[in-house]
Amino acid sequence: MERLADYIQGERVVRELRRHAPEALEQLARDLEQPLSPPLEKAVARSLDDRRVTDFRASEVLMPAMMTTFAVDPGAIAEEELVGLEATCNRCTEVGRCWRAMRDFAEAEACRGFCPNAEAFMGRGAEPATA
Repeated sequence: MERLADYIQGERVVRELRRHAPEALEQLARDLEQPLSPPLEKAVARSLDDRRVTDFRASEVLMPAMMTTFAVDPGAIAEEELVGLEATCNRCTEVGRCWRAMRDFAEAEACRGFCPNAEAFMGRGAEPATA
């Protein structure tokens, strides 16, 4: 019964939003501070991993948060390098994991294990931010 409740509170909601209100699902995914039930949060993360939130761009939502986590000043990055970092972010296979980590204000050390841009951020000489 618990599994059914999780489905109703998570996957079903995401499926309905994707079908009937994709812009609302995108807005939900873009808001890293919106409180969500654990089943809904998991379902949104899975949808991000599966690229089922069509207009979501990780580089627009998650990369700025990740840069804050690593205490990187975006203005200190050359435009051509920033474009490369954004492309790497958008190709990342850990989008759902990153989204949940940024929602939980994970520390830089925890993010180093999955963020493909972590070393580039660390190479800035910035001290990681702590929660």
